Amino acid sequence: MPNRLARGFRSSFVALVLTSGAMLLFFLHYDYQRTMREGEVRLTHVADLFNQHFLSALELATVRAEAMTERLGAFNLYRVPALEAELGGGLREFVENVDQIAAMVVIDHEGAVRWSSIEGVLGLYLNDRDYFQGTLDGAGKGYVIGAPLDSTITGMRVTPIAWPIISETGEVSGVMASSLEASYFRRLLEETRFDPEMLVDIRSVEGTAAFSSEGFSKVSENRLVTVSSPIEGTGLKTVMALPRSVVIRSFLLRAVGFTAVYALLSGLALYAAILAHRRMLALRASLAQTEREAWNAKQAANQFQAIFQNVEDGIIVFDALGEFRTSNLRAQELFGVDNAGAAVERFRASAPVELEHLVDSTSFIFVPDAGSHHGVIGREIRCKVSRVEAVEGHTLYCVLTDVSAEERLIRARTAFVETVNHELRTPLTSLNGAMRLLSSRFGNDLPPKARPLLDLAERNASRLMMLVNDILTLQAMDQGRLDVTLETVRANDIPREAVTNMQGYADGFGVGLMLELQNTGASVQVDPQRMQQVMDNLISNAVKYSPKGESVEISSALTETEVVIRVRDHGPGIPAAAQGAIFERFAKPAHGPDTQASGTGLGLAISRELVERMGGTLSLESIHLTETGGDRAHGSTFIVRLPLAQMDQRSAAE
Repeated sequence: MPNRLARGFRSSFVALVLTSGAMLLFFLHYDYQRTMREGEVRLTHVADLFNQHFLSALELATVRAEAMTERLGAFNLYRVPALEAELGGGLREFVENVDQIAAMVVIDHEGAVRWSSIEGVLGLYLNDRDYFQGTLDGAGKGYVIGAPLDSTITGMRVTPIAWPIISETGEVSGVMASSLEASYFRRLLEETRFDPEMLVDIRSVEGTAAFSSEGFSKVSENRLVTVSSPIEGTGLKTVMALPRSVVIRSFLLRAVGFTAVYALLSGLALYAAILAHRRMLALRASLAQTEREAWNAKQAANQFQAIFQNVEDGIIVFDALGEFRTSNLRAQELFGVDNAGAAVERFRASAPVELEHLVDSTSFIFVPDAGSHHGVIGREIRCKVSRVEAVEGHTLYCVLTDVSAEERLIRARTAFVETVNHELRTPLTSLNGAMRLLSSRFGNDLPPKARPLLDLAERNASRLMMLVNDILTLQAMDQGRLDVTLETVRANDIPREAVTNMQGYADGFGVGLMLELQNTGASVQVDPQRMQQVMDNLISNAVKYSPKGESVEISSALTETEVVIRVRDHGPGIPAAAQGAIFERFAKPAHGPDTQASGTGLGLAISRELVERMGGTLSLESIHLTETGGDRAHGSTFIVRLPLAQMDQRSAAE
């Protein structure tokens, strides 16, 4: 699903980018076309203004020219001297006062020049000129503009203009002709006030140029924006042009600005789309996580309910106000009822504590109200209360355990221990004392074969005595009746007395006891009897695992805060895998049958608990002979650490 979403988003993202790019290109193309159209409209407007100005100027010139042609129509054009004498001054004044013309000739109806404002033209025949023929054909209708040509007289490009001379009989008797020069067109353009960047080309319909502004021919036509506007009634047209770079300058500025803004907005839109996609993915992941958590919560609730209903202990739940919430099937079974409410009522009637007085860690044993269910008679139930805090208040869980068999077992074990104490310990103490007395007084008088038997009996009696003591000690520990009375004892007296007590035991195994004490008068607070019990256990274990002829090393050292007593043997050592459980009750044997010494499996567990009750610690350091380094220094060292008495601690600090 995430991969499909990612692919869909990438496709949408690419489509959005392509769409945005296409829209940008569309808008830019549209704006470019609009800009070009605006440029053309602008050029057309200027061309129309110029044409109107041009025609207005010609109309003004024609009005003045008609006055002159009327005078010429009444005169015989063949009388050249008379023409000069009578009308020459007026014609020259006309040429000087009319801005549109710079020179003028008077041509008779045959095409001969009869008068001219410039020299060298009289007598020329111009009947082949289009403006001459056009004027004759026009039958006196206004003016005629001829095709632009290069003047042989002035050497310049001129545009001829002619007015017909109408005789008194109404016939065209001649033509008054002039020319429009570049300076005239330039002046008209200046008066039109057109954009200096515009280029103007005035040409005939056939394409012959009459006037071109500077630079028009230098720019290739494909780099220009041009419009053509014909000058009505003249045979000319005005071509206005602007370089494309000028026309699209504003477009480029708008395009850059628009593209930047569009890119920014598109980027923001894409960024928003990415954020929205990420949020959608996060929301989807959150929803999926919520669904998983809801499913897990449902599964956990189902599992809890399954465990709650099928757990071996009965459970009754109360809220902070002591109101019943629920109970499981085992609770109902313990009270011999078939519903949760009846189980609660039996519990209320049987419990020796009021429900409002139930607190965390409360524990008590009670006999349930049997009611009419005979299977409940004689049942003993232990109730242990646990308190769980919640937002709406705390909840009390009453865990009910059927301890009928356990209590019977405890009573049987207590009876057994009491029997052992009364029926075994006293006879064993007497028997052990009698054998020691027999050995010490009459040992030398016994037959040679009797001595080993006496030693065997004495060792087994001591072993039984140790077993009985261990059982009694465990019983006292479990029932909380083990008394540890601390006394201030010199630290060196503990290992010294232990060696003295265990010397005979060690001699029986052919093992020596080596005592090494630090010369100090430091004291510790211990229970002397319990401490000797610990030392006896440690030394007896070390003796049993030491090879014959070796020695068990017992040492005592002093640190700033404690006394450290070590019992080290040279036996096979304890494997690393067995060291973690060596101090547990009835621990699994650490060695094989050929190495494991006989014992109850209780000595080390009892020793550690006794040392801890006296404020110390008991630990082990051992390397088995088959492990790394065991070929050089195998064996086991049990370490007892006891805190110094307070007075000795102050002395060490000083």
